[in-house]
Amino acid sequence: MRAFQYLPHIAAIFSGTQAAPQSSNPLAKGAPKSAYWSIPTTPIGPVQPEVATGPNAVNNNATYDPSAIKDAKPVKAKIQAAAACSGPVTSNPSGFWMDQQDHSGNSRGYAPFLDGFFNYQTWRNVQSYGAKGDGTGDQTAAIQNALNDNSNGGTRYKGPLGAQPAHVYIPSGTYQLGSKLDLRKGTIIMGDPNNPPILKAARGFSGEVLIEGRDYASAPETNFMIMLRNVILDTTALDASQKISALTWGVAQGSGLGNVKINMPSSSTGHTGIRIEAGSTIAVTDVQITGGAIGIFNTNQQVVFKNIYFKFCTTAYVAPAGFNSLLQGVTFDTCGVGIDATKSHGDVILLDSESKNSGNTVVFRDSSNDNGPRNNQVVIQNLVHNTDNPIAVTLTNQVVLSAKATVDTWVWGNAVPGQYQKGQSYSNARSPALLDGSGKFFTKDAPTYAGYAKDQVVNVKAVPGLGVKGDGRTDDSASLNAILAQNAANCKITYFPYGVYIVKDTLFIPPGSRIVGEAWPVISGAGSRFKDANNPAPVVKVGNANDVGVAQISDMRFTVAEPLPGAKIMEWNIEGSQKGDVGIWNSVVNIGGFKDSTVTFTCSSQDPCQAAHTGVHFTSSSSVYAQNLWVWTADHSEDGEAPLQIISTGRGILVESTKATWLVGSGSEHHWLFGYNFNGAMNVYAGLLQVESPYNQGRGAVKVAPAPWTARNGDPDFSWCVGGDGYCRSSVGINVQNSQNIYLYSSSTWSFFDGEWNGQYGQDNQCGVQDGTYCQLNMNRVTGSSSLSWYGVNTKAGEVMVFDGQANPKAFNNPGGWGGNLVAYRQFA
Repeated sequence: MRAFQYLPHIAAIFSGTQAAPQSSNPLAKGAPKSAYWSIPTTPIGPVQPEVATGPNAVNNNATYDPSAIKDAKPVKAKIQAAAACSGPVTSNPSGFWMDQQDHSGNSRGYAPFLDGFFNYQTWRNVQSYGAKGDGTGDQTAAIQNALNDNSNGGTRYKGPLGAQPAHVYIPSGTYQLGSKLDLRKGTIIMGDPNNPPILKAARGFSGEVLIEGRDYASAPETNFMIMLRNVILDTTALDASQKISALTWGVAQGSGLGNVKINMPSSSTGHTGIRIEAGSTIAVTDVQITGGAIGIFNTNQQVVFKNIYFKFCTTAYVAPAGFNSLLQGVTFDTCGVGIDATKSHGDVILLDSESKNSGNTVVFRDSSNDNGPRNNQVVIQNLVHNTDNPIAVTLTNQVVLSAKATVDTWVWGNAVPGQYQKGQSYSNARSPALLDGSGKFFTKDAPTYAGYAKDQVVNVKAVPGLGVKGDGRTDDSASLNAILAQNAANCKITYFPYGVYIVKDTLFIPPGSRIVGEAWPVISGAGSRFKDANNPAPVVKVGNANDVGVAQISDMRFTVAEPLPGAKIMEWNIEGSQKGDVGIWNSVVNIGGFKDSTVTFTCSSQDPCQAAHTGVHFTSSSSVYAQNLWVWTADHSEDGEAPLQIISTGRGILVESTKATWLVGSGSEHHWLFGYNFNGAMNVYAGLLQVESPYNQGRGAVKVAPAPWTARNGDPDFSWCVGGDGYCRSSVGINVQNSQNIYLYSSSTWSFFDGEWNGQYGQDNQCGVQDGTYCQLNMNRVTGSSSLSWYGVNTKAGEVMVFDGQANPKAFNNPGGWGGNLVAYRQFA
C-alpha cells in the first residue's frame, strides 16, 4: 500500500458485500459434506451457469472460521519412488501442460470465499470465449470477456482481489486487436511458452494504448497482483509516427512481466514499448523491446528492470520521475540513447549491462549545485561498451565519462564516505558464489516447464486416495505432505489449482520439488502448532538443514488463517545442486488483507495483535534465488469491507544464509522489528529492496518496538534508544549485522505515518509532508563486523538514513528522491 498522490482514490477498494449469515454457508461448522461435494460442475467459457438450488444456492461471502476446520485424516498412501530419478522427463509436447489439466471437474480450481464459488472458473482459455488466433477480425471483446467474466453473468471489475482470482490462458496464434485490453487485479495472463501468442494492433487501431496493464478500479499504488507472461505485443502495422504505447504498467507489488516481447516500427517517433505511469511495482523482468521512439518510459516509485534487451529504440529508457531505478543485465543494441535521466527524481543504477552500436549510454542533469534535492544521480557498474560515443554526458553536453571498453564502478551523486562525487571511480570485488560464468550476478527467470508433457505433472486435487480439498476449511496438511513427498521421489511437477489449502501442521517441501500455482493458490497456516511466539514453527519448510537438490516455487501465495504469533510462514534450508535450482518466483507472503483470514477482520485494535512471527527465513544452510517476492503485512483489506488493519508481524525477511542468496525485486512491508535483517549472513546479492514501516509506530504509538514482541536471536533490540521513545523505537528498514560480502542495490525504505493509525491515507495525515517532520529517527542500520557495498540508498521521512555508529548519514545532508538519496554507501566496503 503506497501513501502517494493517488491515495484519495483508495476508497474504491473498500466496496464489497456483507458476509452471509453463518447458517447459510456450506463451509460453516457442522454443514454436511454434501453441501459442497455434491455441487455440479460447469463448463469453462462465457456461458451463464445454471442457478443452483437447494443447499448450493447460498452466498458464500464468508471469512475463514477457525472453528470450522476439520482435522486431517491419517494418510496411509504408500510412496513409491522411481529408480534413479533425476528430474521430469522432457519431450516435445503438442500443447502447454497447464492448459491440458482438467479445469472442469472436481479437481479444478475454485474460489472458496466468493459468492457462488461452485460456479466460478479460475482458469479460462480465451478461445473458449470466442477469441480466434488466426490473425483476422477484432479479438478485443472476446479476450476482454475472458478477463472480466465472473462466471455469474457479471464482471470482475471492482471485485475482490484475493477472493476472485483468474488465470487467463492465450494459446499460440496471432490475435488482432482493434482497441485496448484492460487488465484486472488478481489476474495472471499467460501465453503458451512453447510458442508465445501475438497480440497485434490492427490497422486502424483506435486509442493510444494496446494493453492497459493498470486496473482503473484502484489507484496505481494498489494495483496488486497482475502478471503478464509469455506474450508478444506488436504495433508494427501502425504508422511509425502514431502515438501509442504497447503496454501501460501503472501497477504495484505482486505484479510482474516475464518473457514478453514488444515489436514496434523502427525509426518511430510515436511508439513507446512500456509506459509506466506511477505505481509501486518491484520487478519488470525478461523483456525484449524492438523499435519505437522510447523503449520504456518510467515514473514508478521503485523498480528493477532485469534482463531487458533494447534494439533499434531511439531512446531505450526514459525516467522523468520515479525515485530509484535499477537496470540489471540490460542490453542497448543499436539505440540512439541508452538512458535519459535528465528529469529523474532520484537515481538510476546501470548494472551488469552492455551498450553496443549505440549512442550515449547515459544522459543526465548535473544536480551537484542544486540547493534542494540533488536528483539525476547515476551509478554505472560492470558495463561493456563498444563504440567511440561517450558513456555519460550531462544535459549541457559535457562529457563526464568518455568511451572505454569496460567500466568497473562509476558514481555521480551523494556518497559516504565523502560528499557529492562527480565522476568517482571505484574498484568493486564480488563474491564468486554469486556470479554466473561471465562475472555478472547470477539471474534466472521463472520456470514454466514448457518442455514437459502433462503426464509429468500431478494435480494435488486429483491424487487417488489423498483427498486434498483446498476449500478453506479442511486441514490438507497430511495429504499434501504425502503428495509432495511422492512427487519429489518420482520427479513430478506439482500443480496447485487455485484454492485455499489449510495446513495445521508444517508443510514440508522436500528436495526434488517443483511447484507451480494457478492464479496464486493459497497455503494457509492454522491451529495451535503455530501459536507460541517463543517457539516458532514454519508453516512451510523447504528442505532440511544441509539438504542439496531442487526446490522451485512459482505463482503461489502463503499466509496465516488466524493470528499465529509463532508462525514462521516460510523457512528455507536447502541449497541448490546448481545456481537457480532452489528458488521462488512471482509469489506473495501476506498477513491479513484478504477474506481468507480472520486477521483481516479481527486485528483492528490500536494495541496491535501478533499475527505472525516471521514472513520468510533463509537459514544458514540455504542458498535461494528469489525474484519478485512480496512479503506484506496488510494495512487495508483487498476483499471488501473490513475494520482497520492494525496488524503486527514480528519480522519481514530474515537472511542468515552463508552460501549464496539472490533477492531480485523484493518488497517487505509493515513488519514490526525489521523489513530485512541480514544477520550473520554471507554472499548476498539484493537488487531492489522495498520497505514500508508500520503505519502505527513512531511518535504517539500505543506500542513501541520491540513490544509486543521479544527481541531475540539477532533481532534489533533497540537498546540504543531511550525507553518509550517511539521516534527511535521504530522498525528498521534494512538491518545488516555481522555479515560479510553483502551487495545491495537500489533500496527504498519509506515511512509515511506515525502514532495511532486511523486508516486514512490523505497527504495531510502523513508525517514528513505538511509539517516537515520526520516519521522516525533511523531508517536503516549497519552494525558489528559487517562488510558491504550499498548503491542507491533511498529513504523517505527518516532522519538518519543509515545508523552505523560512524558516519550516520542524514537525509538533510543528502537530499534527493523522496527525501534522502545516497548513490554510494561504502563505509564498510
